[in-house]
Amino acid sequence: MTTLRVLLCLLFISAAEPILGPVPVTGLVAVLGPDTAQAHVFYVSIVRVKWKSDEARLDVSVRIFTDDLENAIVAEGGPRLRLWTDQAREDRDRHVADYLASRLAFRVNGVDRQLTYAGMEDALDATACLVQITGVDRVETIEVENRILIDMFDTQANVMRFEIGAEKKYVNLSKKTFRGTVRFGP
Repeated sequence: MTTLRVLLCLLFISAAEPILGPVPVTGLVAVLGPDTAQAHVFYVSIVRVKWKSDEARLDVSVRIFTDDLENAIVAEGGPRLRLWTDQAREDRDRHVADYLASRLAFRVNGVDRQLTYAGMEDALDATACLVQITGVDRVETIEVENRILIDMFDTQANVMRFEIGAEKKYVNLSKKTFRGTVRFGP
């Protein structure tokens, strides 16, 4: 299980590398140690926003450690979802969609946009939640508010990666800075 945690940590860190900088594997293994099979030592979500110009849509993938997502939903009064087990709740998608809608907001070109929940996928110890923003025929600015897990963890980092056409930009959000703006084009 520790090996799985190390691989997942490397996956998260490599996606966040432009902001957080490289992390030596030996340091990561030393931090994790053999006793960390049930807990991770950092709190991060990775959000990837990609514009599908031919479909006038933003595809948003939110990758969150599954245990943290479930604990956040329980902390808000929701049920234990038991994601990715044979005991998963049938209404799990509704609870995940509600959590994301309460913690993630987008304004595209100065207009507030609604998220449409598109599902979720198992991603090792994480859950990849998929949402879409439709009717986006051009992108000049994206303002985002990301409060995912910041009520639960003081050190929560929410790394956001934007791919609009050939441009790639990153924003690192946290409890202190949970809003960010990116601009695209000339």
